[in-house]
Amino acid sequence: MKNLVIPIVILMVLAGCAVGPKYSRPESVEATTPAGYFQNSDQTDSITNLAWWDVYQDTVLRSLIQNAVDSNLNLLTAMARVEEAQAILGYNKANMGPAIGYGAAARASDYRERAQEAGVGFNTNSYSVLGNISWEIDIWGKLRHANRAAYAELLASEENRKSIYISLVAQIAELYFNLRGLDDRLRITERTYQTRLEYLRIIELRFDKGEVSELDKLQAEQIAADAKAGMYSLEREIIFVENAIGILTGKTYSPIVRGLRNDQQMLPLEIPTGLPSELLERRPDILQAEQLLVAQTERIGVAVAMRFPSLSLTGFFGVASPDISKLFTSEAVLGSVTGQLAGPLFQFGQNKRRVEAERARAKQYAYNYEQTILEAFAEVENSLAEIRTYTNEYEARVTQAAATERSLMLSKALYDNGYTSFLQVLDAERELYYSEFEKSLALQYQLTASVRLYKALGGGW
Repeated sequence: MKNLVIPIVILMVLAGCAVGPKYSRPESVEATTPAGYFQNSDQTDSITNLAWWDVYQDTVLRSLIQNAVDSNLNLLTAMARVEEAQAILGYNKANMGPAIGYGAAARASDYRERAQEAGVGFNTNSYSVLGNISWEIDIWGKLRHANRAAYAELLASEENRKSIYISLVAQIAELYFNLRGLDDRLRITERTYQTRLEYLRIIELRFDKGEVSELDKLQAEQIAADAKAGMYSLEREIIFVENAIGILTGKTYSPIVRGLRNDQQMLPLEIPTGLPSELLERRPDILQAEQLLVAQTERIGVAVAMRFPSLSLTGFFGVASPDISKLFTSEAVLGSVTGQLAGPLFQFGQNKRRVEAERARAKQYAYNYEQTILEAFAEVENSLAEIRTYTNEYEARVTQAAATERSLMLSKALYDNGYTSFLQVLDAERELYYSEFEKSLALQYQLTASVRLYKALGGGW
């Protein structure tokens, strides 16, 4: 055994001769990172420092989000993928150490005298208990590269889980604000329908008395039917949205309990975004893309190491004896150690092409990483622009709705006193319905834009 000390020391030294590239973040990433967001001058902090339960104050919405986090099948699948990656990492780590096994055998033979005289066989008994070991010495870093690649893939799967988590929270919030917006527009439409039915009743009475033409009656019937049709359309959309929320929360259809109206929500509309450079370390999809690039870089190292010879040690140690009573004596001890060096010699460029293929895949992951960053910055800028413009649009719609409501009141007074036609009343009434409808949409979009920004900044997990 003393003779093995020097070779083992040499092997340990050689094990540090890893080949293949080391990962470093592409320089183009830093070059394309802006100093600040164009749509927002407040870069001191970020809303992503708040968890979703601190952002959304509606208790019903918070309950829906929690149900989705607990029961969503896509999120549960992502969690299972993380567990799978953890197991793969453990498997790769185990490859770096020796494999130790054991075996025991016993044989008893009984050949009669004539059989022995014929030279067919002789009576022999044998008993053995052996332990065996095999170990591939990681001279060129093949196993270490594979282990680091598995670790990077584990991190990528965890970031994927976070990404799904954030998307799930954002989807629930957007659908909820959409649902409350539909509720608001259904209320507006129902109220408008009742108003138009009253118009129709009055016009029919006047028509029966010969005070108005049939055209006024037909126009009144038309706008009443239009509002009625709009009610059914909105009811249909509400069911669709409730079903979508049910799928995300892992449940079959049932009406969704309502909480605050959209105009009662207390979301922070002036949202600080932090620095763009922080986005690289916060958004899970960016971190996932980078870890996938890290893993692929390590695979290049695996491919390069496969071009060099591999060294493995195999051996066994145990006892063997033809007599079971003498099996565990010093004379029965046996052992052997074998070193094997094997490597490619001439394979028509196969190993070289393998390295080239892994390098080409690394380029693809690098481009995908950069593309993910560009899209992330664009999403933040778009969301900031949406918040700013929808906030201004909502204020304008409020003014518009107030003006059209006043206009309708004046038009009705003029019509009742015979100074204008019913057509002017219809136009004013349609404008009021349109302005209230658009005001409701602008408020909904303003809220969902805040959700999209929260998601774009990588918050919520």
